[in-house]
Amino acid sequence: MDPLLLLLFGLMFASLFLGLLAIAKPKQREDVESRLRRLSSDDERPGFRAVQPDAPPPRTASIAEANAQLDELFRPWAAGRLSEGQATELTQLLHAAGRYGTPPLQLRVWQLKCAVLLPFCGVVFTFALLGFNAAVVALVTLAGTVGGYFYPVFALQREASQRRDLILKQLPTTLDLLTVCVEAGLSLQAGIQKVVEKTRPNPLREELAQVLREIQLGRPRGDALKEMARRVGLKEVNSVVLAMVQAEAMGTGIAKSLRIQSEIARDTRIQRAQEQAMQAPVKLSFPLVFFIFPVVFIVIFGPVALELFTNWVGQ
Repeated sequence: MDPLLLLLFGLMFASLFLGLLAIAKPKQREDVESRLRRLSSDDERPGFRAVQPDAPPPRTASIAEANAQLDELFRPWAAGRLSEGQATELTQLLHAAGRYGTPPLQLRVWQLKCAVLLPFCGVVFTFALLGFNAAVVALVTLAGTVGGYFYPVFALQREASQRRDLILKQLPTTLDLLTVCVEAGLSLQAGIQKVVEKTRPNPLREELAQVLREIQLGRPRGDALKEMARRVGLKEVNSVVLAMVQAEAMGTGIAKSLRIQSEIARDTRIQRAQEQAMQAPVKLSFPLVFFIFPVVFIVIFGPVALELFTNWVGQ
């Protein structure tokens, strides 16, 4: 059979299979929801009590205990190598990633644990595959130590970048809701409280909730908002905070300022989407050249090359 026909039949089968999965997925969800409702009704029956685990399984508990022991082992070493400036930078990075409850010392402990455990695992794996080789062991140890030490910081930076993108995506909608609340007669703080209560969980909602907690602890509202802008690190959020603080200080209408900032944030989001769309062809060039084009060439010219090779061998 022609390879092109085989490829066509394979694509048709794959599309049919995906379509069946898409149709069957809601049914599976309904089955799960019905089972949950049945279990909840069983819990309400007299004489029935659901079994709830009081403690984690032994294996999970042992892993947690080993992790805690490693933390206690590396904590003094990490504390002696954490200056005040480094602690401030790590705190800003943790706050930008949304990890408010994690101290910078814990991040340094994670770095040291990865710097020790990753090369150890790499050396054991290399020894099991290739046997003992001094050059390979030294290279794996060096790469594992450097990569393990910097990996937690890189992971947090990536998490902070993704969180900023989500905040920028949610900013116009949140400003619209806040504008409606202020125009309805609520104060700025009451409007922020209402937005936090009514919106779905997202990074911007978490930041506004943190602002409310700081205000309730006695911090001035302007300082709490400026601290939020500093944590997020987006110029769009910084401009919104400055507009709110200036409008409140000068006694002008906050609602009008919020509406203007909402339109600006929406235009900025559209511009960023257009920029990302224009970058798509450049980003697609690598997979096209190295993965898609070779497969297409094999499908098109493979039968021709095979037939020429067969004729040449037959002669």
